[in-house]
Amino acid sequence: MERRWWMPLRFHLLNQKCMKTTLKSLIIIAIFLFSNLELLLATKMPADTALLILKNVNVLDINKGRYRKGRNVAISQGKILSIDYGRKNWKNAKVVDLSGKYLIPGLIDGHVHVTAQTKNNIENTYSHLNYYLQHGVTSVRDASGDGASLLEAQRAINSGKRQGASVYFAAVMAGDWFYNRGINLHKEPYEPWRQLVTENTNLDSAMKEAKACGATGVKLYHSFDKVLLPKVVAAAKQHGLKTWGHVMMYPANPMDVASSRMEVLSHVFMLENLLTDTLFFKRKTPLSYKDSVINTLDIKPFSDIMKANNSILDATLCVSEERDPWIFTLLKKIYKEGVAINAGTDQIVDLKSAHPRLLDELSSFVDKCGFSTIDALRSATVVSARVIGQEKNIGTIENGKMADLLVLNGDPLNDIKELSAIHMVIKSGKIVDIK
Repeated sequence: MERRWWMPLRFHLLNQKCMKTTLKSLIIIAIFLFSNLELLLATKMPADTALLILKNVNVLDINKGRYRKGRNVAISQGKILSIDYGRKNWKNAKVVDLSGKYLIPGLIDGHVHVTAQTKNNIENTYSHLNYYLQHGVTSVRDASGDGASLLEAQRAINSGKRQGASVYFAAVMAGDWFYNRGINLHKEPYEPWRQLVTENTNLDSAMKEAKACGATGVKLYHSFDKVLLPKVVAAAKQHGLKTWGHVMMYPANPMDVASSRMEVLSHVFMLENLLTDTLFFKRKTPLSYKDSVINTLDIKPFSDIMKANNSILDATLCVSEERDPWIFTLLKKIYKEGVAINAGTDQIVDLKSAHPRLLDELSSFVDKCGFSTIDALRSATVVSARVIGQEKNIGTIENGKMADLLVLNGDPLNDIKELSAIHMVIKSGKIVDIK
């Protein structure tokens, strides 16, 4: 067959045309895939994965302090899949219409006592943790208790065998004076979650024992000086343990404790140890005089160290508000300085109470200490999540985080007391059966 001169040119033009057509097709396919990505991802989810849709709810952005209104929140496998789930056809999904409701992160009480320091009745522990969950408190930090019972409860709740708030607990460490010569609360031998620590202690071994018993952090309680304290704090951090403790360590004072780089300092009432006015400490001194002393106290040096070290003050107003009403004035001053403040109550559960003391603590923050409602909420969510080292998993409502959530009938930004008007509690993606 005769080969014509123009045939190579024809094939070249045809190839170019095919390439353009192919490229155009690929672009169309890519646009389709991108625009339907959410649908494709949903389609690929395992058949046994239950999809929960919270429809048309107002979602609180705790960091920005405002709501994303009328959003559809998708939850799958215990986590938040999307806070703006746009699909119209939610085949096989459980859809809950929450129009007019408010969705906030589950609350965290950063300082509780659900067990005693002696052998505990584990069923009491479960009843306390379930009480918290029933009232929207999805996580707690037990600051000192029976570590064996707390570990058992932690594992049972995390595995879904029992219902209750997630619990994170401390290994308590104190010095020789506390244990053997002064307060003398306990006798040797000690448990891994309750240890004597002195300048002769092998800190590496002590922290390994604390870590092995399931503790999230160490609580440094008493009888540490300004030399030993930073060493203990540093040793705990090297083993991945959170560092918690009292504002006053006897002999280490609040400035010493803040300077030790400890992450969470408990009890605003202990800041009275910054004062030099001896009349303040006398039992018969009028409250008006004590208030005047607190009003003139320069709290800035303490606050500056706290902020420089990114430390958190665990206020615990509930534990001393009746005895020391001046604490409200003092916490207001600290709040104005910009110190991060955690909501902790230092309380044992009263199962007969209509609501946990955490709600009283938050109300006091707003009504007596000058907090904005959003900052009060932050103290029991995003700040408390930092306390227990869980800020990547809980404390805010974001895609990929654990679905520990609280649905309210009213807006807590308008009135913090709306936290008691619970419509629904969600823990690890499951709706809690509220009794």
